[in-house]
Amino acid sequence: MKYPSLLFTEKASGRTVSRQTFEDLKLTQLLSDNAAEAMCVLCRREDIPVRQELFRSLLSSSALKKAFAELAAKAEDISRLFAALKAAECVNERNYIFVSLYAAASEFSRAASEVKGAGTLLERFASFFKSVTEATRGNAERAAELRGRIREINDTVFIAEGDRLRIKAERSDGLCARLIGAARELGIAEPKMPVKCRMRPEARIINAAAALRPEDFASFADFYDRCSEEYDEAMLSYGYELNFYIEAAALFEKAEKAGLPLAWPEVSEEKIINVKGLRDITLIAKNESVIVPNDVSFSGEEPFFFLTGANGGGKTTYLRALGTAVLFFLSGCPVTADSAEIWPFGCVFTHFPRDERFEGDGRFADERRRADEIMEAQKGNSLVLLNETFSTTNEQLGAECIDELSEKLYGSGSFALYITHQQCGMQSRLPCLAVVVDGEDGNRRTYRIRRALNTEGSYAADILRRYGLDRESLEKRFPRGRGRAQS
Repeated sequence: MKYPSLLFTEKASGRTVSRQTFEDLKLTQLLSDNAAEAMCVLCRREDIPVRQELFRSLLSSSALKKAFAELAAKAEDISRLFAALKAAECVNERNYIFVSLYAAASEFSRAASEVKGAGTLLERFASFFKSVTEATRGNAERAAELRGRIREINDTVFIAEGDRLRIKAERSDGLCARLIGAARELGIAEPKMPVKCRMRPEARIINAAAALRPEDFASFADFYDRCSEEYDEAMLSYGYELNFYIEAAALFEKAEKAGLPLAWPEVSEEKIINVKGLRDITLIAKNESVIVPNDVSFSGEEPFFFLTGANGGGKTTYLRALGTAVLFFLSGCPVTADSAEIWPFGCVFTHFPRDERFEGDGRFADERRRADEIMEAQKGNSLVLLNETFSTTNEQLGAECIDELSEKLYGSGSFALYITHQQCGMQSRLPCLAVVVDGEDGNRRTYRIRRALNTEGSYAADILRRYGLDRESLEKRFPRGRGRAQS
């Protein structure tokens, strides 16, 4: 049985994004490991708008969100039972667990068949499980009946003693039962019974229960023999897929509540990135009240930008906003922007400084190794984000390495953004972006990023203005006429 995916119309693209990229972009602060793992597996170009359809339905329908949450809970129950089935130590235990597993899978199928929402993935999902529910109706009813017997066995045959289970010795007409019955007739409240234990019985306890209830366990065995071929563990993937949608939808709802706009990017026919009013969604993890928008524009003619400016001006935020937007786009999600048109890149790579202590060749060698790995993997169709790469070595060597790496990237076909404070020859040949400061307000950081004619107009000018050493300040302090008279 081939279960239809909720992530792909046919199959994944075969391309994956490194977990390190998610950590560098701080997406691990917003998504669980499972959700991030789902995003790491990129979909094909044609699946991007198909996933967008599903997300639109999910974000606009509280009924669909509730249905997904219920399905995810059922999928978790299936996963737990399947793990128990794989660990079964005897035939009686296997048959006993399989009944509950089949019943849980049948409940999932029924609930999935009733899901309502627009889009290819949802419609295919619901249609598939309608046919499954109809085809297995008789076995599902039998599984529900047998699971009722299992619950009766759990309630009447097993008893908990601390963290262990044993077979109850007390018969229903025993002394304790008669005393409780007499008290009830006299109007005395029954004593509170301990909470029923749902721990897994040991194999020997299961076998003992089978000896006490041979007819029930014979029915369990017969059901396993007839239906075991019907269950396919591929159903386990739905827990992973559903939780990705649930988490991502919750994240974007949180972003909207924080005042961020949501845009559904168009899949561009040409290699460009054109985003208006992009916000860094990761800042909501810091409860930022004001998140400054910026525009992003890359093209085949300008695939590479240096980004310079004083620390704390918003450079890393800009880079992170770009990286997360492209990753969300490649996952069929909306992006926190006013509008967007993005080329479906093959992958996203990041190169951030690492804080670990390195043995052997040291940090610089590690930076070179990682840069070389990115160059080999980017395949001329990726987004590469470099944050202070080669900043830990001396100025001359760093400039040489930056020149070498940026020249390779510029001619590779991939797009790249390179944050750096170091001066290199390529900065005079390639376009630069710079942090904008408000000179009228004490060089206040605006967190705006704008095109710069050259790197001199970025952080260097910012520092000069700050200390009154820029040309305008100097002319005010030393008027030309007075200077000539003094000379």
